[in-house]
Amino acid sequence: MSPEVVTSRPKAQIFPVQNKYINPGFRPHSSLSLLSASSTKSTDAKAKSSFRPPPPPPPPPPPILLSATARPMALWTLICEVLWWWNLLVPRAGKVVDACFGVLSWVNSLSCLLDVQADLRKLRHTVDRIHDLLQDAEETRFIEESHVRLWLSGLKDIAFDAEDLLDEIQTRVNVSKLQDSRKRKRPWHFFSVSPVLRRWLISREIAKIWEKYRAITEHRDYLPRREGEYRRKAQVREERLPPEAGSLQGEPLIVGIDNKKRELVQLLISGGGDGVAVVSVLGAGGIGKTTLARLAFGDQAVVNLFPLKFWIGLSQGFDVKKTTKEIIEVMTAERCDASNLELLQRRLQQLVSGRKFLLVLDGVWNEEQYYWEMLRAPLMAGGNGSRILVTTRSELVSKNMRTLPPIHLNGLEEEHCWSLFRDLAFKRGAWDRHQNLVEIGREIVEKCQGLPLAVQSIGGLLYNKTDEEEWRSVLSDLPDPEPDDDAYRMLPTLKVSYDHLPLHLKQCFAFCSIFPNGYEFDRDELVKLWIAVGLVKPRGMRPLENIGGKYFDYLLWRSFFHISSSSNQQSKRKYKMPGLIYELAQSFSEHQCLRFENNAVHGESENSRYVVSSLQNMDPIAFQKIYENQGLRSFILLPENGVPMKQVPNHLFRNLKHLRALDLRQNELVALPDAIGNLIHLRFLNLYGTQIERLPESVSNLYNLQVLELGECNKLLELPKGTSNLVNLRHLGLHLNWDKHRNRWIDLISMPPGIGQLTSLRTLSRFSVSGESGCGLGQLKDLDLRGELCISKLENVVNVNDAADANLRNKKYIDFLMLRWSESTYSNSLAESGEQVIKNLHPHTNIRTLWIDNYNGTSFPDWLQDQSFSNLDTLRLSNCRRCGVLPLVGKLPQLRNLYLEGLPEVQYMGCVVPDNGNTMGFPLLEMLFIANMRSLESWYEVIQGEMACLKKLVISYCPKIKELSHLPRSLEYFEMRNCQKLLSLPVLPLLQELVIKGGTGEIIRWIHQLTSLSSLTVSQLSRVKSLPRGYLHNLKVLRELKIEGCDKLKSVALQDLASLELLEISSCQKLSSFGDGGLPATLKEFRLRFCDNLKSLPTRMHLLPSLNHMEICNVPMLTSLPTEGLPYSLKYLAISGCALLQRCCERNGADWPKIQHIPLRDICDSSSS
Repeated sequence: MSPEVVTSRPKAQIFPVQNKYINPGFRPHSSLSLLSASSTKSTDAKAKSSFRPPPPPPPPPPPILLSATARPMALWTLICEVLWWWNLLVPRAGKVVDACFGVLSWVNSLSCLLDVQADLRKLRHTVDRIHDLLQDAEETRFIEESHVRLWLSGLKDIAFDAEDLLDEIQTRVNVSKLQDSRKRKRPWHFFSVSPVLRRWLISREIAKIWEKYRAITEHRDYLPRREGEYRRKAQVREERLPPEAGSLQGEPLIVGIDNKKRELVQLLISGGGDGVAVVSVLGAGGIGKTTLARLAFGDQAVVNLFPLKFWIGLSQGFDVKKTTKEIIEVMTAERCDASNLELLQRRLQQLVSGRKFLLVLDGVWNEEQYYWEMLRAPLMAGGNGSRILVTTRSELVSKNMRTLPPIHLNGLEEEHCWSLFRDLAFKRGAWDRHQNLVEIGREIVEKCQGLPLAVQSIGGLLYNKTDEEEWRSVLSDLPDPEPDDDAYRMLPTLKVSYDHLPLHLKQCFAFCSIFPNGYEFDRDELVKLWIAVGLVKPRGMRPLENIGGKYFDYLLWRSFFHISSSSNQQSKRKYKMPGLIYELAQSFSEHQCLRFENNAVHGESENSRYVVSSLQNMDPIAFQKIYENQGLRSFILLPENGVPMKQVPNHLFRNLKHLRALDLRQNELVALPDAIGNLIHLRFLNLYGTQIERLPESVSNLYNLQVLELGECNKLLELPKGTSNLVNLRHLGLHLNWDKHRNRWIDLISMPPGIGQLTSLRTLSRFSVSGESGCGLGQLKDLDLRGELCISKLENVVNVNDAADANLRNKKYIDFLMLRWSESTYSNSLAESGEQVIKNLHPHTNIRTLWIDNYNGTSFPDWLQDQSFSNLDTLRLSNCRRCGVLPLVGKLPQLRNLYLEGLPEVQYMGCVVPDNGNTMGFPLLEMLFIANMRSLESWYEVIQGEMACLKKLVISYCPKIKELSHLPRSLEYFEMRNCQKLLSLPVLPLLQELVIKGGTGEIIRWIHQLTSLSSLTVSQLSRVKSLPRGYLHNLKVLRELKIEGCDKLKSVALQDLASLELLEISSCQKLSSFGDGGLPATLKEFRLRFCDNLKSLPTRMHLLPSLNHMEICNVPMLTSLPTEGLPYSLKYLAISGCALLQRCCERNGADWPKIQHIPLRDICDSSSS
């Protein structure tokens, strides 16, 4: 019997007519077609410098021959084909078609699935076989040969194409199921494609991939294998971290460099009067230069000596402007937007002028002396004894920087290496039970040539492995020691550590090379990127974030990452790849990763899958290279100050339809094109810190999206209405933003309806309550959230039972919770409703931070003082204007930080329930902040033993408080602002820093008893006329004194301050005298600003041996410098706004000889200031 012929219609789309879409407005585009696989390149596009639209549809497919066995299924298909055309051609046939379709759609769906099921099984089998081949290839030692690597690159391209096709098919099926489950109306329009054509297109793409696979596997003999090669168990088992890794992860294990550390510390702290000196640590990559610098940086003697310490990690592409800007940002903890090098240098010079600092430049590569001199120039204004510590591999760098004699690192002694290796490779104390392995281990250590990074990497590889054959395999893989001192001699050793990684970890490791050298990784963000591009493989029911986190932790344990030196306890921990490790990653990713950096292209642009660039490097040529990579999976655009980007080219998204990760963070982006909805593979979209005003509704079509980061998008007020379609979304970053210019919170108008349907969500940092349907608190009920959650606009709760429906009590993974009402929502009815709402918002007892803001009730809920909150360490109650009594939180066992502000009705600080004395109040409280409590009169009566850990106390704008006689003696920092009736202080023997702002100044008389005080700031004291010797004479360790805005102050006597190093006096209009004693000889910095009545500087200034920085600004009555002149120790002098003085300081003026010896002079004409 001859086969029947069915002619399919020529349409270059693959959208099934029976599928339902994410929303009725979903419009399929040609860019979603399967016709252009990622490996197919358009030669026409390469020849043009400008972008062009996607290629036209292909010619009609040939007739499809159906066998007799396929006729029943074809019959149903033909019926559906008729319905499809009828709907298009007959305007009013829609209702009839829908009725018929309701009966036949399930038959047609079955037809589609059965028709391509065999092909899909073949495709999945192909993907599995490719992964097996890649794993086999990775286990050989011949992949560094160029023809083998090229063969592997082609094999990986086929795997990418196959995965993309499977992903697209699966997406179509899942979207159809989603629409069926939500009973959405099917979108009938011209761009729908007939089922036969869709099936034919899928089959054709599967056949193309299969043919490519068969062709390339014919050359598998490129992979020679050794007889009896040991197949490592690591490839098939889950790597396990040692139990002790938790506390040591990323921290270098220190052995054998104590002497070098003492030598380096001595160079840093000695020679205090020799200006700014440069110290260098010189050695090969992986030798421990950064570790040694970190040890010295944290040494207590160094910490005590340098008030300013900052660490800058450099990359190979040394850039003076970028580095200068980074130093400024680290010093000021603020973003620097200046882009002019001259302005940046001037700013840096002002910051360091006369101030003793320690700057670490870690990893200096650039050997050009010109660049170093430009960076060095403003730093030379620093105070005597300042140090610049440089780590480098290059002897020439050390010479060009004119450093002190460098410290050479030549590797660890063998016994130190063995000690380090033993601690990593064996369980604690277990090495003596495996003497057979000890002998092999010592041979391994010998081959590591004293390089700590190699020892750590190989030691971590062999942890808890007792198979002698495996140890011998590692030993045989290690290269023999070489006598030369090549900085790269360790790369072959590190490659052995890489070779023994499982395939999935190799891929994750290589992916990291798309970022610039020295990039600081955020662990959670990197794991999300790995998941997005498909590098994290599912294991049972475990969350992918947990699996990816284990990947990272294992790489960290194996020394492929280390903790960044810029990380501290206050900020989230960051990680870096050691320099040689980064170079190793680059060597294995050149065919897949493309990086635009320092006006150069790194990697292969033809078939790259992952791209990173900064805006500075995104010229038209770079965009063209990216545009041509149709198979691109990730595009990360790093932020660049001063380089704005308002929008993304629309055609970019039309061509890059296989993107899975798109990162556009911290750019001035104001809008996204609608074409972003075409990126059906997209899993990760980062718009953090952009100026985006709205997201296009087409974002709702991104069915596979898992991460949507919108934190700090200050202009974003709403999300797309169809956000509930993003059923795979796991992380929605919506951090509540504070508008510092308008002094208010920036909030969403409301949440999109149906957010509760996103049951995969794990992160939802903000939820704005609305009275509209589908936008209430009940949407939180079934969401298994973790991390941070801010619930705002709680005054919009319509039914108080909705608060109970939010089910916060069972959300045990939320550790930060903010409950917020909007301002000006106070009425009796709202107060009663608010009390019921907050009562029903009882959080889980695992909560760590709780913030209640603008609460409109009159009393706090009972659950707030429940001692079962055993993890609560931070509590903040703000702007609760109707509450007159504080909750009894003094018994919360872990409370460390307590903020009370904007509570105008509270009169008494009673926070502890009296008991039999078995438990003291606030047992662990370290910081207490009290502000804007206008009715507060009396302080909490601290009994002995309570608040025993309190170190920091701030009391601000509490005008009625009269006395603080019961403060804990543990205080180290005390700040009081505008507490007019507070007239005395108790004895605080450990107090180091005191700030007094506002009030009459009577409290100054009590300062003399604070003998441990090292820093004192007094400001806006209305009645203080003088600071006589009796007030300050006991402050023998005071190092900093700042006096601001004391309008009636006429004289100060400071000669008894034997340790004073910084003196700053500003806005004291009547100041006229420094007394007869002059200034202390220890003074290093002197700043004088806006003192209208001062006519002369202190006497005997020329005798101040340590003074190196002096600023005089807007002191109009000052006519001359002291007769004796200024000290020769002075390195920086700035004068502005002093017209008469400036005339004296001109080159031909009388005072020129007094200042001509000063290296840096900044003399500004008052007319131009």
